[in-house]
Amino acid sequence: MAQNWLNPDGLFQQYGTDKAIAETAGEFSFEGPNRIVEVLVDLTVLSTSSSAPTILSNTTIFPAPPSGQLYIESVEITAETAAASGTSFNIGLIQMDRATIPSGYGQGFIAAEVTATYATAGDYVKYTTGTSKAGSLIGTSPANATGPYYLTAYTTGTYTTGKLRVRISYHGVPPITQ
Repeated sequence: MAQNWLNPDGLFQQYGTDKAIAETAGEFSFEGPNRIVEVLVDLTVLSTSSSAPTILSNTTIFPAPPSGQLYIESVEITAETAAASGTSFNIGLIQMDRATIPSGYGQGFIAAEVTATYATAGDYVKYTTGTSKAGSLIGTSPANATGPYYLTAYTTGTYTTGKLRVRISYHGVPPITQ
């Protein structure tokens, strides 16, 4: 029996044992104007399909205010467990219908980052505009017309190990005060 569904309003609902699934993502304010969305990504459980990526959290929603009111500053990734066996991974966004990925959003934060970059626990990279493998949304904001969004990830190849702590820094314009 299904323990989750999209209700008529398009909201994802969980019941029974699905409701008890631990979330690995959250959002918090940081010193200064920035907000941080943080998620623990287990590379071993991710989809290998770019058209059906793994949704990383059912409760952490990435905002999409009107144009010019949000700026994605950077993405930081730290390897908590070394990545092995897969080829590359991508981190992006999917619309709230859990099926529609706007063009380029499947790799909006990280685009085809290779396993070797996180081959040792503790490896760290900060992605900003112009950094190799930085997604197209860094230095911009997601479209208001198609958001808000869920965070997603997918891989090329199958990983046998790899847990990554991902932090997405963004701020509102003007700064978010709540």
